[in-house]
Amino acid sequence: MNISEQIRSHRKELGLTQEQVAAYLGVSAPAVNKWEKGNTYPEITLLPAIAKTMGNEGISPVLQISAEIIQQDWKSLCKIPSFRNQEERRI
Repeated sequence: MNISEQIRSHRKELGLTQEQVAAYLGVSAPAVNKWEKGNTYPEITLLPAIAKTMGNEGISPVLQISAEIIQQDWKSLCKIPSFRNQEERRI
């Protein structure tokens, strides 16, 4: 299963709409739609948040990344001032 199928499949399993996923990630619903259709890919900086949204199982298997590595990377990203400011705006 490719990344677009993983995102769509896990979103539906969780009973989330594209709008709900988009709101959580701070992107537009059309962006999520494009990811699910395979027309575009999410920015790499969003992958930890997408994995978190999907219960760390949605994206991790596709990328062969363990949940621990994702959490470590997420913590590292949060230390970057510009990223931290964006994250605070999402909350």
